[in-house]
Formats: sequence, structure tokens, C-alpha cells
Amino acid sequence: MTGRRVATGSIRPRSSRGRSTKGRPKPQTRRAVGRRREATSSANEGAARPDRSELDALTSTLTWRRPTAEAPGAPPRVPVRKLHIVMVGWEYPPNHTGGLGVHCYELCRELGRMGHRITFLTPFHGPFTETAGVTFRWPGRRSEGEPPIPFAYQVTSGPAEPGWDTSMNSYNDWVGSLETLADVDVVHVHDWFGTRGGVGLARRLRRPLVMTIHSTEYDRTLGFPGAEIREHEAFGLTRAARVIAVSRHLKQQVVDRYGVPAGKVRVVYNAVRPTPRLERLRDAGVVVLYLGRLAAMKGVDTFLRAAARVAPLAPDATFVVAGEGPEMPRLLTLSAHLGISDRVLFLGKVTEEERSLLLASASVFVLPSVVEPFGIAALEAMAAGVPTIVSKTSGVAEITENTFAVDFWDIDEFASRIGELLQYPELRRLMGDASRWEALRAGWPERALETLGVYVELLDAAGGRP
Repeated sequence: MTGRRVATGSIRPRSSRGRSTKGRPKPQTRRAVGRRREATSSANEGAARPDRSELDALTSTLTWRRPTAEAPGAPPRVPVRKLHIVMVGWEYPPNHTGGLGVHCYELCRELGRMGHRITFLTPFHGPFTETAGVTFRWPGRRSEGEPPIPFAYQVTSGPAEPGWDTSMNSYNDWVGSLETLADVDVVHVHDWFGTRGGVGLARRLRRPLVMTIHSTEYDRTLGFPGAEIREHEAFGLTRAARVIAVSRHLKQQVVDRYGVPAGKVRVVYNAVRPTPRLERLRDAGVVVLYLGRLAAMKGVDTFLRAAARVAPLAPDATFVVAGEGPEMPRLLTLSAHLGISDRVLFLGKVTEEERSLLLASASVFVLPSVVEPFGIAALEAMAAGVPTIVSKTSGVAEITENTFAVDFWDIDEFASRIGELLQYPELRRLMGDASRWEALRAGWPERALETLGVYVELLDAAGGRP
């Protein structure tokens, strides 16, 4: 690959500090942009390619106002007694579609390990991964006297079946009127689906309400939120005593988009667990991996376009897309249009074991999301020692200095970063080792303690139990 070029620039080693801006052109003044437009127009009237300053402005708009790093707060306080926490959730392993289910499972697992009790309310009947200290309840159990929720709702693509809103309202009514709950300390709602029921239950029990926001309707629709789901989000966010966001980026969006006072929002990041080093897949060769949902917000088309630029220079590389979602047909068509269908492997949904094997076998991991509230798959790749490229709009970019962070629209830059990691094995090794340590320095025990600190803050304010 020596001497060959990727896109418009040669492959070259760069600093592994992903957010460095050395050598980048500075934003231009409006007058300079105007002169450039005139010159471009006279040279080529049909050109419609935006200049760099316009793309920088677009990035600034889509990232809202990413806040600067916050000073470390005081260590979280822990309760002097065991708590009973009612969680209103959506999904729970082994059946889950993304980071929300992982977060709920890992948080419950750690809280249960500490001796706290969790009653987990969900619209579905499982099966659920058995977790010490956790009791699952759902509509339709004989003791509840309600029919089961009859629909399947796809979080990634919106309401999928007629009558979903009626079923959702029925679930929230069930949550809000649930009687057989004793000695509850905190009600904790995850995302929008159970907000109305959670608010009603907390009011009836006279207990504080915490809401964790994992993503917003603005993220899932790329800035065109559905009115009904946004209303559910706003209802919960404005009535919760405390809001937990999984990144500073998401916290700022909650403040800007929903008018939530910054003082009542706490940031608790996701985490990953260390996994044993697995053997690489036999004859895996060089693997450039995307792992996640195939949704518009994930920017998988950028991954494919960057792959098309790198593929001629890396004949031994296979570009793997693992996951399922509504974008699959379009992405299959795009790979054929780009002429790389023989170089891209679409795996569809993968099991947890297959997921671990893929991460163990990957040479490079790419998360090119247009908007990514956190990006737990990237943290998993880092924990596996895989050098990782993420978009600057991902929450995981806030807690790492050992990834390449790229503007989500910059296909040439993604291609260049992939290319240099493939060309320089020592760079891959150094980035992989550094990112592994960075991903594991704070785990789920620390995140559970931070969440407990939010509970204690509210219980102190309420004087313990009423």
C-alpha cells in the first residue's frame, strides 16, 4: 500500500488523539465563502458540492452545542440501607435491540449485587435473563388480571402495527395503577415508552421519579421528531425530579430541546465488562467491522462509501456489516452500486457469542453515526483491544482520547483513517492497547454507584420515607 492514495490524500500516520484539529483549515469568513462560491460557480456552473466551512456549519448544527468537559463532581454517596427500586423499562436481555437493554441489565445486576431490590416492569413477558435481586412483572400475569400487550414495537423505526398507541396507553394505565408494591423508595423510568405510567405511579406512591434518557426522538428521526413520541418524552423529562443522560451531548439536547433545567440533569455514561480474549475466527484475515443496528442515524452508508475508497488499496480486507434494521435493503443496493458487493459481508442479526468472536477478529472498528447518544458498541470494540474510529457526534467520543474521531459526513477522512490503520500494524497495536485500558477504567459498578448517588440525593431532599 506504500505510496498509494486514499480518496484525495495519501495514507499517512497521524496522532491517535482523535479530537486533534492540527492542520485542518480554519473556518472562513462569510465574505471569503462568498468569493469562493463565485469562483466555483464561474469555473463550473453545475457544481453543487458544499465547501468545508458549510460542512463545518452543518456539523455544528447537528451536534447542537456540545458542552465542554465538566469538572469532576464529588464522589457519589451511597444509601445506609437497602433500597427498593421500581424500574419501568422496555427491553431486557436476552431479547434486546440495543444499548437500552444492556444498560438496564447491567445496572440491575450491579444494584442487585449490592443487595438492593428491583421490581422491573415491562410490557413483554420475557423470557428474561435471571438476575439476583430483580423481580419481573408485566401485564397478563395471573396476579395482575390484565391481557398481555399484543403488539411488537420496533424502537428503531417507529410504531409498526395498528393499535400500538392503544396498547401503549393500556400498559401505562397498568403501571400507574399497580397496587401490589410495598416499601418503594424510587421509581426509575427508562426512555419514553412508560413515562406516563411512571409519573402516575410515583405520584400515587409519593416517591421521587428518576428518568434515564438513552436517546431522543430527534436522534432517531435525524431532527424530524414525531409529535406523539416527543410529547411522551417531554412529559417524563419535565416531571422527573432528576434526569440521567448517557452523555453530555444528550444532556445538552435535553436542556436545549425540552427546556429541562441543567441543574436537574446528571450524566451517567454506559460501560462495558472485560471479556476473555477469544481466538480469532479461522481464516478471518483483515476485518473492518461495523456492528450495530441498520438505521438511518447510524450512518452505515458512510461506512460503505469509505470501504469503496479503501478496498482497491487493501485487497485482503473484508468489510463486515453485522446487525439488522430497516436500512438493510438500501445498504445492499448501495454496496452493489459502489461495486464492492464481493468485498462486503452482511451478517444480519448476530448472537452474543458471534458478537464477541467478531470483535476478537476485527482489525478496525468503525462507528460512523450521524447522531449517536452514546455508542456502546464502540466501547465494546475498544475493550476488546480493537482500534476504533467514531464520529464526533457520538457520546463515546466524550470519554476517550485514543480513538480517531471524524466528522460524520467526511467519507474521505473515514477512508484515510481506515487505510492508515490497515497499513501500519504498530499503530493498530498501540491504539488497541490504549483504548482497551481507557474503556475498562470505569465499569458498571462505578456507573451503578453514580446512579445510586442520584437516588440518595432525592431521598435526602425528601427526608427519607414519607
